[in-house]
Amino acid sequence: KEAMLNGTLESCGTLQTIHNSFDSPVSWRLLTGIMDRSRKQKLAEFPGEDLSAYQIGLGLVDAPITTVSTNFAAEFTTDVLMTEHFAPHLQSIFRKSSVYGINNGTFVSISDKYPKKETHTIEEVRAIKLKRRKSLLSILSRYKPEERFGELTYQGGSITRLPDNVPIVVMSGRLDPLQKGYDIFLRAIEQFQEDEIKVILTPMPVDYSDLDYFYEAACKCKGNITVFPFKMQRGYRELQEGATFGVMPSIYEPFGAAVEYMASGTVNIGRATGGLVDQISRNCGFLYREDAVFYTLENITAFIESADIVQMRKTNPWAESMADNLYDVMKKAINVYINHPEKYYKMVLNGFEKAEGFSWGVNAKQYYQVYDMIRS
Repeated sequence: KEAMLNGTLESCGTLQTIHNSFDSPVSWRLLTGIMDRSRKQKLAEFPGEDLSAYQIGLGLVDAPITTVSTNFAAEFTTDVLMTEHFAPHLQSIFRKSSVYGINNGTFVSISDKYPKKETHTIEEVRAIKLKRRKSLLSILSRYKPEERFGELTYQGGSITRLPDNVPIVVMSGRLDPLQKGYDIFLRAIEQFQEDEIKVILTPMPVDYSDLDYFYEAACKCKGNITVFPFKMQRGYRELQEGATFGVMPSIYEPFGAAVEYMASGTVNIGRATGGLVDQISRNCGFLYREDAVFYTLENITAFIESADIVQMRKTNPWAESMADNLYDVMKKAINVYINHPEKYYKMVLNGFEKAEGFSWGVNAKQYYQVYDMIRS
């Protein structure tokens, strides 16, 4: 932008894709040190002591602001987490230019274990899925690196004897207490009886003290939970393909990795937020949401301020409601798996079709359409 303004470039256009609304103030002292007089006068029109990086940057954007999913775009100006906590100072900018959601593509293809993709029969999918489940159970019984904690058992014995009707649930990804919702999932898991469910967690912590609640839950739910707090060197593919459900209890989610579970033949359970709403539909997964009465700025603020010690969230009404509603939808999903297996395996097939709808080719065309707005 500076190059065009000073004549170095004859033509340019600027676009901005926001992955999240995290922002940072920039002091007047730093700003005035790098700008000429006319620019200083323009900045002086902004209220407040400091400007933020987004307030400055978005003011230089020529095209509509974009983000990585359709639903997340709408949430920038409708969801209390954005409008009152993360980005109240950006609302006038968002509303003036609007935010345009362009869904990401997927980084994975449909698992080669399903060569016919969505054209498989229900029985074929069931046979493949159960075979991948056995491979996963075998890995879980043998792959025991030092860092792993929490043992999976069935009736006190080997996990390899687990009956087919006991669901295996997985949650993977970085351990971010502000976003990913691991602690919400742990609270939901604690409500299940022994051998009612088996859970594998693969958090990647920045600080190992963040695992305190995982140790607590693994002790409380002995036999039901195991934790791999690192990037797995073995078994990750079996985990994605052999699990019954993949859970994403995100506090917010720009796009999310639900399509990766779908492509692996695993049904999703996710909180209805951000890009998860665009990915998970009723015919291929399960969405849930906490009771609206608890989704307040007061509860949100207390939740975020307790990120360093997530056990403090146990008395937060919003956190309680998220955990309770997650438990309820998990019970519903498990009922489908056990008592209506044909519906469950149909959801696997529908997931293949849904995952293939997220294309980087389509994504690129939509971004080019935005770019084209400033070319003419």
